[in-house]
Amino acid sequence: MIFRGLGITPLLLSNFEIKFFMKHFIAIHRFHTNETQKEYCMSPDKKDPPEAKSTVKEWADFANKTNPKVKCRSQWNGDELSFCHWEADSKQDILDWFEELGLPKYMTIELHEQWRFHSFYDQSDRELVYKDY
Repeated sequence: MIFRGLGITPLLLSNFEIKFFMKHFIAIHRFHTNETQKEYCMSPDKKDPPEAKSTVKEWADFANKTNPKVKCRSQWNGDELSFCHWEADSKQDILDWFEELGLPKYMTIELHEQWRFHSFYDQSDRELVYKDY
C-alpha cells in the first residue's frame, strides 16, 4: 500500500475518495499540586465570580471543533491521574494546543501514540487493526 510507513491511516470510501484518520494518543496528566487540581476541577458555579456549568455536549463541541489539527475524544479524571484520548497528526500539535489552552499552569502531559484504537461504542464489522513486529 502506498501509505504504509507514512503514519496515516487511509479508508477507501469509494473508487475516488480516500479519508485519512489522525493518529491516536493517550495522554497521562498529573496535577502540579492539590491547589492546582482544586482550581482546575472545581465546579464553575463556585468560582469567583461564578460561571455557568457546561454540558457534556458543549465539552464535546469544543473538543471536536476548536482546533482542526487536534481533537480530544475522551477524558478520565481521577484523584491522582487524569487521562485523555487525543487524535492529532503529531505529538507536537497536541503539545502546542495544550500550551495554547494554558493547561501547563495546572498539570503535566505525557503523550503515548497508540497504533490500535477500538471501542465498545464501535460495533461495526471492520477488521481489527494488527501490527507485525
